[in-house]
Amino acid sequence: MENTVIKSINLFSHIKNDDVFKIFDLAQINKFNIWIVGGAIRDFFLKKKINDLDFVYDINPAELVDILKTNELNFISSYINFGVIIIKLNNKEYTLTSLREDLKQDGRYTEVRYVKSIKKDSLRRDFTFNSFYMDSNQKVYDFYNGLEHLENSKIIFIGDFRKKCLEDNLRIIRFIRFCSLFKYPIYPSKYISFFLNNRNLISNLKHKKISKEIDKAIGYQYKENTIAILKKLNIESFVFEKF
Repeated sequence: MENTVIKSINLFSHIKNDDVFKIFDLAQINKFNIWIVGGAIRDFFLKKKINDLDFVYDINPAELVDILKTNELNFISSYINFGVIIIKLNNKEYTLTSLREDLKQDGRYTEVRYVKSIKKDSLRRDFTFNSFYMDSNQKVYDFYNGLEHLENSKIIFIGDFRKKCLEDNLRIIRFIRFCSLFKYPIYPSKYISFFLNNRNLISNLKHKKISKEIDKAIGYQYKENTIAILKKLNIESFVFEKF
């Protein structure tokens, strides 16, 4: 297990959701590992309401499907080729994604290879503050100083930001969305220069995906930051037409 534990947190009492215990118990009983990942932990640190709980697990998706069937749990496996299984508990849906590496990405689609390491899985994620992993003991793993960046209003891509955005064009819109998390977001100026020169990448995206990100940005406290960047990139009319 990677040893970059930043702290133990009290997420369980904060969310007060028994479904989470059922999911962790399922993993323990069936001898595989599972972690809460990403946005829920980010929002916990930001003292924001947690709306979505996403998980990653370290077995083959087909094995997880067999376990769910044995336990007579409702699930959706439409995206199993990407390691994604959606579990339905008490009228709520929880996304469980296999630890994986993304291969041969072309901006919208990817091939995947399953792995056992949360550190390897973290390499495919977009921003440092979206790459927190929390285990059943509520220990949080942070490989890229994500907490420090959150505390200092920094929005930093993991790895080569150009490569990240070419691999998945939606990351440009996600960056613009997360600028509304902070009153004064801090990021390298080269990000905006790259976005200006590659605005065409956004036209590759489905309007539903753009709308989802913009909808979340509008719900953040500093939504004017997102609008300002859209204007700076001269894509405001295009994005809101999609929205």
